[in-house]
Amino acid sequence: MVLATPRLEPVVASAQAAMSGSTLRLYTSDDLIGVEYGGCLKNIYAIAAGCCDGLKLGDNARAALLTRALAEMVRVGASLGARPETFYGLSGFGDLVATCHGGWSRNREFGQLLGEGKSAAELIANRRTVVEGHATAQSFAGLCAERKIDAPILGEVNAILFAGKKPAAALAALMNRELKRETLISGARG
Repeated sequence: MVLATPRLEPVVASAQAAMSGSTLRLYTSDDLIGVEYGGCLKNIYAIAAGCCDGLKLGDNARAALLTRALAEMVRVGASLGARPETFYGLSGFGDLVATCHGGWSRNREFGQLLGEGKSAAELIANRRTVVEGHATAQSFAGLCAERKIDAPILGEVNAILFAGKKPAAALAALMNRELKRETLISGARG
């Protein structure tokens, strides 16, 4: 992903063409905020996906989580000044899928260990690599609380990481939330 501004568009287009090839394809964006937020938020949701793996919930549960995580990413990002459509691209959905499914993902692996019963404090104390979603969850949870942004998955991940909540209890809290429609009825306003 290469960030483009109108003044730099010719330079960015030249760099995009020079670096793209048969094994790498670059896309440009002028939504710096959205690209940055997508890169941050996906790590939090990868921890949640790892918890699903650690709890052995299966592919359908992880797919449902990722679907709702994307909706939450869009809501959080747009509330903080990003363009919603940015989250449907590579720096949003693309990174979310890769980080939540990759066996190489530090954040997903960390979440899996949490789901298997390890504590966040114990795992962080013994880490040799960074788990970006750990500190990011706390930062975004604070922003969402301060600005009254509805981010239940993010909030539950934060509770697992910093309040000692068990992943199974976080899952129960998410599953027992008020039922809602995924889409509005045609012509209705919500």
